[in-house]
Amino acid sequence: MNLLRPFSALSALLLAGSCVSAPSQDALRDALFANGRPAEAAAYGDFLVARFAAMTNDPETAAEYYAAAIDTAPEKSGIAERAVFSALLAGDYESAVELARRASEVGSTATLVRLTLGVDALERGKENEAAKYLDETEYGPFNRVIARGLSAWRIADGGGADAAETYLRGGLTGDANLDSSTLYMMGLLQMAGKHDAAALATFDTLWDSGARLAVGVHAHAQLLVAAGNKARAVDILQAFHDEIGQNAALDSLRGDILAGTRIRPERLSTREGAALAIYVPAAALMMQTDDDLSGVYFVLALALDPDLHVARSLWGQSLDNAGRRQEAIAILSRIPDSSEFYATARGQMAWALRREERNQESLAIAADALAHSPNRGLKIQLADLYRSLDRNGDAERLLTEIIDDDAKAGRQDWRIVYARGSTREQTGRWPDAETDLKTALALQPGNASILNYLGYAYIDRGLNYEAALDMIRRAVELEPQSGYIVDSLGWAHYRMGRYELAARFLERAVELSPGEALLNDHLGDAYWQIGRKIEARFQWQRVLKLDPSSAARARIEAKMQSGPDIAVLTTAEPDETPALAVARQP
Repeated sequence: MNLLRPFSALSALLLAGSCVSAPSQDALRDALFANGRPAEAAAYGDFLVARFAAMTNDPETAAEYYAAAIDTAPEKSGIAERAVFSALLAGDYESAVELARRASEVGSTATLVRLTLGVDALERGKENEAAKYLDETEYGPFNRVIARGLSAWRIADGGGADAAETYLRGGLTGDANLDSSTLYMMGLLQMAGKHDAAALATFDTLWDSGARLAVGVHAHAQLLVAAGNKARAVDILQAFHDEIGQNAALDSLRGDILAGTRIRPERLSTREGAALAIYVPAAALMMQTDDDLSGVYFVLALALDPDLHVARSLWGQSLDNAGRRQEAIAILSRIPDSSEFYATARGQMAWALRREERNQESLAIAADALAHSPNRGLKIQLADLYRSLDRNGDAERLLTEIIDDDAKAGRQDWRIVYARGSTREQTGRWPDAETDLKTALALQPGNASILNYLGYAYIDRGLNYEAALDMIRRAVELEPQSGYIVDSLGWAHYRMGRYELAARFLERAVELSPGEALLNDHLGDAYWQIGRKIEARFQWQRVLKLDPSSAARARIEAKMQSGPDIAVLTTAEPDETPALAVARQP
């Protein structure tokens, strides 16, 4: 549509006024507008409302207004595609399916439209109907992986696991990284078809290649137990935990194996397998983004398998990442207490509430979950919550419980020891804190965070300052782009009276992390000491604009009048060049 056309018509009428009588207001309105506005205005009004809603993180409203614009908009298919996307993003699968049908009717062949219709056909048990929507050659690289996985389970339902395996092998590239998703689907299909030896070989190949997918490792461990190799099953489950982190389903399986519980390999149905074909790439996508795009795929996966609680857990996380916390809490609350992911979901809910500053609700949810399922992962989450709320005594109690339990199991986790050490340091229990921090450093000697924390703590207390300076230098070498670590090096020199050198490092720290109040505060102190008092006050003004606590505000305002009062630890020494200061070993 030419949006200038009404104005062109008006110009023509006005120009013609020199030779004909001027039209009445009613005649002019009738000439310009139909029913008071251009015929297409309603459709474009709906479109603009939908676009605004989409841009302001309101996909439910966006879907509603896109749907209203489909019938009247000149460019129907594009708007229909946007409507499908918005409906899925809002978690409304039923509306998305209806909108996908309308989009197809007006000629849309968009990826998400066809994928939604394919999932709908599979959900209704119409595998032949699904086939026409899931031709992988019509998809881009990411969605092609999903379409291939869905097609494999469709083929297995009609032609058996062998036919599905043949189909999947036709899409292999020979590159383990590119093929890992396809191979995991192949292993699960082989397992569903009771071809356990072949499935075990597939999972062994994946494990040896370095691939680590929780649902695949879960199946792998079950097959190992069934084959009489419990020890290797426990080993790979523990290795996953050590390399990747906690996973509720894997931790539960490991506990069952160690307890001697009988383990039966799980055989996926067509719909369950198809749901995983969507979930696996979606989970990988979520780990690479900070938005809620992956939620579109989690909705499709859950349409096929509503009991895929791991998908619901990650969907909630993606919503939280995008700031849609009320929706995240609602989604996570739908995971039942019988699920292995119940405790994980409650921990996620607690953090979503914490970010909304609903602190008492947050603690109540976490405590309730801990009472229901007192597992290690939930204790860690609750300890972190306590630390974030300055309830360090409660945090230390939980961290000590975890450390004691770990010791009984014959292991030490440097992350937990480090967390307890930093908690003790913040509450003034320095000897105990030092012991924990040194233990964590012995367990992880090349960790920049521990080196920086322990070195900074020594410097702040006037202890071991040469050794502390060396720790911080090593931390800077490991993470030279960390504003906080470079700040520690500058602050160490400041406390030792090397103000010129301190200012150079502190300037670099503020360049790396300009919005951090502490770093600007430190730079202001250094500027003051070298006589650059106007610049010092400018830095402190920046700190005040960063909304510090009331105590910090009072301290900064006092400094602006009389300067800093931090004591120097030792007589100032000649400045070194910054390069030598980082690299030199004392």
